[in-house]
Amino acid sequence: MIYIVLSSGREYPRYAIAAVGCVVVKDGKILLVKRGYPPREGMWAIPGGVIEVGETVVEAAVRELEEETGIRAEPMGVVGVYNAIVRDEDGKVRYHFVIIDILFNPDTVTGIPRAGGDAVDISWIPLEEVIKRNDVTGSTKKLVEKIIKHGLNYIPL
Repeated sequence: MIYIVLSSGREYPRYAIAAVGCVVVKDGKILLVKRGYPPREGMWAIPGGVIEVGETVVEAAVRELEEETGIRAEPMGVVGVYNAIVRDEDGKVRYHFVIIDILFNPDTVTGIPRAGGDAVDISWIPLEEVIKRNDVTGSTKKLVEKIIKHGLNYIPL
């Protein structure tokens, strides 16, 4: 019998990696974390991470929100799905994530905010400020622009 071992690393993957983003908007502010690791280390983004084996999208989103921010909230639905593809200087795909953004109910937020997991800082940042900053990831800015223009539309879970 022959076994083929596929790279399970996040850098230079053979296949796209499934991940979740956690969207919490309250009083005109969005909950963001400062990333502690590549890709986009040092940039502000919505909390999130990879879906672990055996985990549903919703379970992953609830876990990632709590791990990275210290808060819990009730997931409501899917805000969007997008690809995060980062290429190296030779044009090879260094990272490729398919990210499912989950919206959380801001009225159900509990816990004490604190950075954890892959996050080194956490903040509630006004939506209008997010799109003006240079230290926010492009995908987060696009999400916030969509929210400002169209509101918080989502597909219920």
